[in-house]
Amino acid sequence: MNKLGRKLFISISLAVLFIFVIFVLLTNMFLPKYYIYKTKAKLGEAIETIVELPANNFIASIPQLEERYNLTIVYDSVQQKENDLNDSLLEQFSKKAVKLNKFWITKESLDKVEAGSRVNKIYDQGKLKSSFYTSFIRKDQRIIVIGVSMAYLSDTIQIINKFILYLAILSVLIIVMVIWIVSYRMTRPLKELGEVAKDISALHFRKAKVHTKDEIGELALSINTMSDKLSAAHDDLLRKNLSLRRFMSDITHELKTPISLIQAYAEGIEDGLDDGSYVQTILRQNESMTRLIDELLDFAKIERDILERNSFALKDLFYECVEKFQIELDSRQITLVTQDEIQGNPMIHADLDKIRIVFHNLLSNAVKYTADQRIQVSLKEQGSDLILHMSNGIHEDIEDVSQLWEPFYVLESSRHKERSGTGLGLAIVKSILDQHGYDYQLAVNEQVIHFYVYFKKNSSHTA
Repeated sequence: MNKLGRKLFISISLAVLFIFVIFVLLTNMFLPKYYIYKTKAKLGEAIETIVELPANNFIASIPQLEERYNLTIVYDSVQQKENDLNDSLLEQFSKKAVKLNKFWITKESLDKVEAGSRVNKIYDQGKLKSSFYTSFIRKDQRIIVIGVSMAYLSDTIQIINKFILYLAILSVLIIVMVIWIVSYRMTRPLKELGEVAKDISALHFRKAKVHTKDEIGELALSINTMSDKLSAAHDDLLRKNLSLRRFMSDITHELKTPISLIQAYAEGIEDGLDDGSYVQTILRQNESMTRLIDELLDFAKIERDILERNSFALKDLFYECVEKFQIELDSRQITLVTQDEIQGNPMIHADLDKIRIVFHNLLSNAVKYTADQRIQVSLKEQGSDLILHMSNGIHEDIEDVSQLWEPFYVLESSRHKERSGTGLGLAIVKSILDQHGYDYQLAVNEQVIHFYVYFKKNSSHTA
């Protein structure tokens, strides 16, 4: 038996034994008094019935009264002498199979009865191990004696105590069996939950196979839910750590290449080997490093900055960003098709600089990864939302599109300089939109990636 089972067994056994002890003590203390009380009450009820009977019906009613109240009734004239009266009453008791070793009505008792009082007496019968409880009353010219035999309660109580002892032993045996079954059924799932918890603490995420419809079942459900969430969080952390390691490796490569080139070309200048292009090469590599560092700083800054909201026209800002990409679109021979279905020029209340970053990064992402040299943009109005939908073809299949929002994740696994980046662009977009409380979606359908952003229209301002 396990610890919990032993604890239950000891606690319940002690409680049962305590109840038995209390029961025995109460029986010994109060049972004799209660027995006499109930006997006296029965005699009193019989006496009330006799008093109410008419004198001419009393004698005929004696058999019914004796059977009804389970007692013995005898009577005689109050005019008889003391000795004659006692002899007559003893003889009547004897005829009714009531053998009394000790019974005598004293002169004092007779006087009280003749005066109209009720007299109660208990006669100890000695070796018969019983007592005879009697009541004397007067009805007309008769003295009536109502009596009932009482066994010695000490013997009865001893019998009861033995019975209670046997009952206690039997109860303990039953309790042992019941508690063993109950504790096994109760502690088995608890033991399993404990093992599951230990496995979870060791990062071995599994579920408990407990299906009881009680608090233990609810606990198992909570642990299983916790296991699922911790497993997902752990997998997410591992994935992010992997992305971070890959990112650090890529950053190291991205920085090492321009630094090496700068050093090589600087040494060439120092050695007089410059053909006039070395300075330009150094400047380009320096610009590449600066751009990479700026993007890292922007991401860190966006994560901790407070929004500076103001009202501005969403379409104006978008077309401004598109215009800045026009040269790159032309050089890459990429067609950008815009479908504007928004009436007028509605305003939004947001951080202008950060929304500009959102548009810039989405456009940059589309230009960088488009597979069909075509980018489609639609602007729609739906209720209080201004919806930006941007889509373009992609070369690679994406198993989990949600990864695109994560920092350091890049779609182009080869990380070609012309088609890849640091993997921070969409992470920055997600962070800015989360700060504003804007909804956004990302979906891939038949080698086409779709971005949806839902801007909240500022109804109190229009351009």
